[in-house]
Amino acid sequence: MRRVVHYSDIFMSGKKDRLASRVRNIGTSAIREMMLLGSKVPGAISLAQGIPDARTPAYIRDGVIELLQKDHDIGKYAPSPGLPQLRKLAADSVSTKGGFSVDWETQICITAGAIEALAIATSTLVEEGDEVLLPDPGYPPYMEQIAFAKGKAVYVPLNAERGWRLDLQTLERAITPKTKLLILANPSNPTGMVMGKDELEGIAALSAKHGFFVIADITYDFLVYDHAAPPSLLAYPEIRDNLLLCYSFSKEFSMTGWRAGFLYAPSYIYEQAAKVHDAFLLCAPTISQRAALIALTKRPSEDPEGIHANLAEKREVICKRLDALSDLFSYSKPEGAYYVFAKYRKTRLDSRAFARKMLEEAKVICVPGIGFGPNGEGHVRFSYGCSRENLYEAFDRLERWNGTLGS
Repeated sequence: MRRVVHYSDIFMSGKKDRLASRVRNIGTSAIREMMLLGSKVPGAISLAQGIPDARTPAYIRDGVIELLQKDHDIGKYAPSPGLPQLRKLAADSVSTKGGFSVDWETQICITAGAIEALAIATSTLVEEGDEVLLPDPGYPPYMEQIAFAKGKAVYVPLNAERGWRLDLQTLERAITPKTKLLILANPSNPTGMVMGKDELEGIAALSAKHGFFVIADITYDFLVYDHAAPPSLLAYPEIRDNLLLCYSFSKEFSMTGWRAGFLYAPSYIYEQAAKVHDAFLLCAPTISQRAALIALTKRPSEDPEGIHANLAEKREVICKRLDALSDLFSYSKPEGAYYVFAKYRKTRLDSRAFARKMLEEAKVICVPGIGFGPNGEGHVRFSYGCSRENLYEAFDRLERWNGTLGS
């Protein structure tokens, strides 16, 4: 009997081809992939996602509770670019770091975390065929946002032997006439490396010479362990018209689920970026903006939840436990943020296979290094934002697991 081919069969077989290529070309974050896989392994402990264990500080929680009772507008839309009071405080913060006046009305947009600030900034700057420089390894969403904008990621390998430093000559060799943008995080996710004055001066000089934009992800600039806070690219007037900042309240105030941050951009860029923000989000959640406002205006002189001290202590714990596994892992001690990017031994598995093996056999979730760029292969990222109890238990499991691996 002759099979009748219906139009609907043909349509369904090619249905994915009818979707936008800019979306089909985006990959799945290795962080998200491992968290989903880990959710299917009963009892697995996560050292994968960068979530601080500390609760949102009590003064923020209590302030929001009071507002929920008294503020009639807390459940309504906020102005698209954000609450004026919060934008003014953000502008003051940027002004203080940069030593120049920032106009909160034409340069500050409150966003749903740094990730939205990064997304609207990248979408505003990058066109099809533009090249975007990324220190490698680096944060995975940068890559996907570039792909969405139809740009091309150009990976600039960091020097693992020198603690993941950025070599300025390597960076300059990667620059071409198509270079539109450099995105960097300082301190770095995933390596915990902190760029110093020499590196930032070099980046500013190259940006001024070649005319490319710079997006500075400052999510972790509050969290530096052994030195003063990292210098800011705001200190270099020669790139001020090409510099954007993306900040998040998530880590500094343990507010990951609140989704609050801000974008600072020169006025001529902000004018266009604000249109993207308005079209895709309209406004960051009003309740989260109120929480962020409380975080800044009622912050005690000392860290009431001990967030910084807690993470500094857990950094020492994870380094000590990794030292005890020196036959399996080598690493550079993080200078900031709360991640360790460890090189593994004793196997020829690629990092995705190694991470899955660790999950299946040790029931510990990490993130494969290849998810952070080509230079990350052969490594895995551990986050020590989890509780002390989970950190100790995870490494107890890894020590037992290591005993089962061949030398």
